Amino acid sequence: MLRNFAKRSIDSQKYKWEKMLLNRASNITAQSISLNRFCMKHEVDENTTSAAAAANSLAEIAKRWQQRFEEERISEGFESFAHIAAHVLGIKRSGLDAIMEKKLTQQQSQKLEELCLCRLSSMPVQYIVGEWDFRNITLKLEPPIFIPRVETEELVSIALNRIENMKKNPIKILEIGCGSGAICLSLLHSNQSIQLVAIDKNHHACTVTIENASNLKINKNLKVLNASITKKGSIQSEQNISTNEDVNFEKLKFDLIISNPPYIPTKKIFRLQPEIRLYEDFSALDGGKDGLDVIDAILKYACKALNSEGLVLLEVNHDHSQKIQELIKKMYSKELKYLATHKDIYGRDRIVEIIKNE
Repeated sequence: MLRNFAKRSIDSQKYKWEKMLLNRASNITAQSISLNRFCMKHEVDENTTSAAAAANSLAEIAKRWQQRFEEERISEGFESFAHIAAHVLGIKRSGLDAIMEKKLTQQQSQKLEELCLCRLSSMPVQYIVGEWDFRNITLKLEPPIFIPRVETEELVSIALNRIENMKKNPIKILEIGCGSGAICLSLLHSNQSIQLVAIDKNHHACTVTIENASNLKINKNLKVLNASITKKGSIQSEQNISTNEDVNFEKLKFDLIISNPPYIPTKKIFRLQPEIRLYEDFSALDGGKDGLDVIDAILKYACKALNSEGLVLLEVNHDHSQKIQELIKKMYSKELKYLATHKDIYGRDRIVEIIKNE
């Protein structure tokens, strides 16, 4: 009885988060975001703003905000302030330390106050500044699009190494769940001879990926589709929003399928940091009961969509590698072979590599 109640509670909470995220997303346009709509509990304090304007230096303002962040248990208080301040001043974070004695104008102080209040509401810094560096590219970011993590950079590095060793031309790649375009655009930025199809079930994510591709001038060999992978292992295409061409996934074959899929077990979603659970796309996080729902669907699709000796590279939860090996052995051993587990920069099992049998 308690188990059923707990399940209903999780389902109810999941519905609330999904509804909240959808409501937020509906207020976003590609041209403009009112961050105040997303800041949950703090108002601009005119007195505080005046005090900030009268402060002797940026260093003193930083000290005050770091203290406030610590009081509200906001992680990485100084770095949060530093990224926001650099954004307000129109410089790179790396250049901020050299100008900490600088005084701000009233307008700069007001803007800094507003954005720091958003951080005080647990909004991720990436959304506040509207962009983030990933490997050697800068990506535009908007809530609730999934924020690329540094762990995923290793996934891209491994993929580039494998692509370099492939003796095919062109090499055809599918990314499932492109988000902001971090993975597919990093691959194309390093190797523009590949042909890449990127899909995401979130239409907004697709438009952000296309905009980032355009900004980086690397959209020549990229198709972006508003599409999702089903539990049965097929691609359900909603709309090709990068070109007018139809894409028939039943006939397409790929040399590499790459993804950072949703892999967090549903019951663990609500234990995540508020920066994640309150602001990021729920569907980009929730991997189902054991975190393997989308991973299993990708493996099903890979069985029929990969060319001989084609690869699957997935970022997964730190405890998933053994479970995925068992899943392949039980369900897909005729078509797929588990090759390797790769660690992330923190030394945790994070990336799995799978090959299509000849």
